[in-house]
Amino acid sequence: MPWLKQGDAAANHPIVLAAVEMEDADDRILNECFGFVGRCATQAAAYEQDYIITVGTARHMAGSLARYNALIEAAKYCGYLTEVQVEIDGEQRKAFRLVEDNDLFHMILKAEREWNNQRKKDTRDTALTSKVRARDGDACRYCGKSVAWGDTKSGRGATYDHINPGQGGTVDTLVVCCRECNGRRGDDPDSTWKTLPVPAEPLYGPATVAFLEKHGAKVQPSYTRTPTTTAPANGKQTMEQRTVEQPATAAPEEDEATASTGPSTASTARPDQEQDQPAATAPPAATDARPNTEPKTDPGQRYPGSGFVGTGRDVLGLVGEGGSGQEAQPITKSKPPKKPRRRRPRTRGRN
Repeated sequence: MPWLKQGDAAANHPIVLAAVEMEDADDRILNECFGFVGRCATQAAAYEQDYIITVGTARHMAGSLARYNALIEAAKYCGYLTEVQVEIDGEQRKAFRLVEDNDLFHMILKAEREWNNQRKKDTRDTALTSKVRARDGDACRYCGKSVAWGDTKSGRGATYDHINPGQGGTVDTLVVCCRECNGRRGDDPDSTWKTLPVPAEPLYGPATVAFLEKHGAKVQPSYTRTPTTTAPANGKQTMEQRTVEQPATAAPEEDEATASTGPSTASTARPDQEQDQPAATAPPAATDARPNTEPKTDPGQRYPGSGFVGTGRDVLGLVGEGGSGQEAQPITKSKPPKKPRRRRPRTRGRN
């Protein structure tokens, strides 16, 4: 889709403010010239004229021939437009080229828009991408690092890249590429980036195995990524994955491809604690002649309805050395004394 962008500070751009420097400038020339050029630029972008403004467009936007002459002179003085010759229907005609300044006006070129559409078409062609993915596996053909399909944010996210930018992709000219290399390479007009050789034993993760099977190619997974759950400071769990580097001739070994899921719960003691230390036990409870009809509870827990409690606890939650059979005194809350009621003086009615 054609588009035109105007800079956030375009209204105060030096080219715009230059209108007030003209000798015959009046109070309206700055805003009028800015609006005039903006409308011409919008028209040029809509019809994919690549920064070219025809004389017919300029005269139509000016409103009259007199204003056209004045506004064109002002636009050329400020630096908005330069006069050029263009070929239209085999004939050389006078036209104006809009200044290419991203802080003022920026429009997408016709060739850029067509190339963007071609890239999207190629990456959505599963008949093409399935063959590329079966050949390259899950490794970038520029840096050799493994990629993550479905990751649209990090540099390891998986993409496809055209070796020959500007040309439609084929099985030979489309490769698997990580997002970082794809962004750094850009269009690569000097062709300084070279691809690595096709891997002898490509790495296939679960996502690629399922994708290829869906499109008629069955391969065995070469590695897996086991997610590791971490608890950040904000309390929300996130999933982290270890990436796998692609070797030159073979798939990674099992310990490289999987991530640890955390320490075992069988041993959680600190290194400075002795493992052979016996567990602490509670001292024997004192006998009580009165039968205990209370339900049995954990030694380190006070039962809500019990009238017998220990008199102390240690750091392990066990009963301390106090008398464990002493009857707890009921806790009563003393009510605050009532304030004496203030008697109102009795008044007798008067006859």
